[in-house]
Amino acid sequence: MKLSEINWGDDSAEKDPHLLHYFIQSDAFQRLRQKQKNIVIGRKGAGKSAVRKKLEQDFAEEPNTHVVNLSPKFNAIRNILNDKDISGGFGQEIFFQHTWLRQILLDCLCRVGHEAKGKYAKESLEFARQVSIQLNRTSKDLVENIADVLSKLKAKVGELGELGLALEKELRNVADVDALEHHIRAITAEGANFIVLIDDLDLGWNNSETANNLLLGLLSAVNYLSGLSRNMYLCVFLREDVYTILITKTQHSDKYRNVERIRWEKPDLMSMLAARINFNREQHGRSKLDDPMSTVFPQTVGTHHTDNWLYERTLGRPRELIQLSRYYTESVDSENPSDEALKASEQGYSEWKLDDLCTEFSNQYPGLVAVFSYWKTHFFRHKYHLKRSEIEEMALKILADVELNTYWFNELAENIDIPKLLEVLYEIGFIGDFVLGGEGGSKTVYSYQGRHEPRFDELQIHPCFRRAVGTVERIRAKSQVIESEG
Repeated sequence: MKLSEINWGDDSAEKDPHLLHYFIQSDAFQRLRQKQKNIVIGRKGAGKSAVRKKLEQDFAEEPNTHVVNLSPKFNAIRNILNDKDISGGFGQEIFFQHTWLRQILLDCLCRVGHEAKGKYAKESLEFARQVSIQLNRTSKDLVENIADVLSKLKAKVGELGELGLALEKELRNVADVDALEHHIRAITAEGANFIVLIDDLDLGWNNSETANNLLLGLLSAVNYLSGLSRNMYLCVFLREDVYTILITKTQHSDKYRNVERIRWEKPDLMSMLAARINFNREQHGRSKLDDPMSTVFPQTVGTHHTDNWLYERTLGRPRELIQLSRYYTESVDSENPSDEALKASEQGYSEWKLDDLCTEFSNQYPGLVAVFSYWKTHFFRHKYHLKRSEIEEMALKILADVELNTYWFNELAENIDIPKLLEVLYEIGFIGDFVLGGEGGSKTVYSYQGRHEPRFDELQIHPCFRRAVGTVERIRAKSQVIESEG
């Protein structure tokens, strides 16, 4: 098998038909399998959708269990956010809470009404069957359900505030929550189990007040329904940066703190690659190996062990490691590992990762690409290890020279807020805080590794971005100066 023939799988879990063949069951997955958490968070590409897909498969195999997948489309979210009535006064958290309640309860009734064969309470099951028939086996989508509730409300009031103390009662009434909830209670009391998995919520999200209320309403609805019946398990999958923003927008953040964070250590990531290599070997009629990595990757890259070199060039996410591996193997038209090809693949991967970073934070920090374009042209062949004085000088030039007319950058430039710019670069993972330890030890801490208050006395640009921005490190050995690309 030539290395160029390896199929590493699709970047999107939903589009990868072989995902479950090489899924890695982590401790986090086992906790979710045991229904211990209702919110899963992770950075883009951390594997949230892969976990959701595996949970769907496992739960679907259990008796009397009905799995509901709720993944709003990009256009559905944008249509909601662009609606003038919603953005003009109806788009409050409590409004979205009840539209989500209606959506989830209808989805559950549709599922059981289509699949059940007379197992549960006759009256409620018949109701569910009629719902399923009327809605052609699938519930209305989120846009339609919100439109239904909105039209009923507008027939009564001009804005939500006019309902006063009767607001929640009226919302439950127009969303038919009481009736739908009654039948779900009756069906679950007869032994039916519902698993509701809600994903892809960052599609169309734009960090506006309405968008955040939409998601806060969902969290409120999930919190409420989780107490409705022991036979209902709901799980929401959110990007970690989106979750962090939401928590600052609500007075009830304590209800949403028991989350499962998707974190990957080096052994698990290497196991993920190994499982995909073995899958490819089987596809080509070869046997699995205990150490398939050695058949694809060289033992070392320069002075580094390859597993360390690979891991250091990710932000600890599977998608990045798969992409780096893909850049490498597609360039090797033989069966033999090549350290030269692996090192050469770093340039294209680094440029892809920098573009990916700008896309990931396009809602929080639009226009980041302009900052990095300036960096590449004005700080070309700068060191990747920088002292505070050096990075402050660079940050000052960025704030003074970059032409970027966006709210977040304008505020920083107007106030010449260098510390805040460094915080942004640290938050997104571009730079890490270099910390001196005892007895000559030191380490660089990045935001995705956990809680840390950076001091920025010294810092480093993350290895996965160094090629893209053209850094270089000068290492003094004896009397000779050696230049090596970062």
